[in-house]
Amino acid sequence: MRPYIPLGIYLALMGAAFVFPEYSKLIASIAFFMALGQAVNIFVGLTGYVDFGYAAFLAMGAYGVGITVTYWPGLGVAALPIGLALGVLLAAGLASVVGAIALRLRGAYFAIATIGVNEGVKHLIVGANIWGGGAGLILSANMFKAFGRDTALYIANVGSTILILVTALIAVVAMYVIQASRAGYALAAVRQDEDAAKVMGINPTKYKLLAFLTSASLSGLLGASYFSLGNMQVFPENVFFVEYILDGLAVMFLGGAGTVTGPIVGGLIYFGVRYLMGLVAPGTQALVTSLIVFLVVILLPKGVVGTLRERVPMLRRWLP
Repeated sequence: MRPYIPLGIYLALMGAAFVFPEYSKLIASIAFFMALGQAVNIFVGLTGYVDFGYAAFLAMGAYGVGITVTYWPGLGVAALPIGLALGVLLAAGLASVVGAIALRLRGAYFAIATIGVNEGVKHLIVGANIWGGGAGLILSANMFKAFGRDTALYIANVGSTILILVTALIAVVAMYVIQASRAGYALAAVRQDEDAAKVMGINPTKYKLLAFLTSASLSGLLGASYFSLGNMQVFPENVFFVEYILDGLAVMFLGGAGTVTGPIVGGLIYFGVRYLMGLVAPGTQALVTSLIVFLVVILLPKGVVGTLRERVPMLRRWLP
C-alpha cells in the first residue's frame, strides 16, 4: 500500500489555496471534513471502537492557540507555533486521562463513557470561568498586534487552510505507518476479536491507547487550525459542538473505515451534499446527509472506497 494518491490530493489542495486565496475558505471547509475523517479513522477505523469525545479534542486544540494569543501577547510571532504545540498537548493530555479509564471498557460501554467528555469539559470551562468562560476568547486584536493586520488576515484565510491540510497529511502518514507496523497488526487482531488477541500475547489497551492519542492529537491540531486561526475566536458553544463528532464518523463511514483514501472520498461526498442542499433546500442538510450515510452503511457497509477495493481488486493499489 502506498498513500501517493491521498498525499497528492492534499498537496494539490494546498497549491490551490496559495494560487487562489479567494477560495481558501471554501477549500478549508472541504479540507476540515477530510482531516476530521482522517483523524477519527485512525482510532475508530482501526479499532472498531466508536468514540463520541472528538469535539473535546478539537476544543482543546482551539484553546491552546487561544490561551497563548490572549494571555501571552508579548510572544509575538512565536505565539503561533507555541499555541499549536500547546493545543496538541492539551488534546493529548485529555486523551491520556480519558483513555486510561475508558479504554478498559468495550463496545457500547466505551461509547457511553466518552459521550460525557464533551459536555463535562465544556461545563467545567463555562462554570469555573476558565479561559474566558462562557464569553469565550476573541483573538483578532491580539493577532493583529502580534502579526500585523495583513499577515493576521492572511493566516486566518490561507494559513489556516494550509494547516488544516497539513493535519490531514500527517494523519495519512500516521495511518500508513501504524498499519504497516506491529501496532497495525495488533489493532487488526483487536478489531476482529479482542479476547483472542489477548491469548496471542497482545496488550489491547497499549495499542488502543497509541491510536487514541494519535487521533486526539491530530484532532487538537485541527481544532487549533480551523477555529482559533481560521475564525480568530474560541467560543465554547462552537468548539464543543456535538455535531462535529457525527460529521467525523459520517465522513469515515461514507468513504470506508480503516482505509487511507476513504476520508477524502467521504469528505467530498459529505461536504458536496451539504453544500448543494444548503443552496437548494436550506435547513435540510443534516436530514439529507443522515439519510445518505444510512443508505451507504446499509448498501455499502465497507464504504465507497472499501467496497471498490473489495469488488475491483486492481484498485487496491490506487485506493489504499
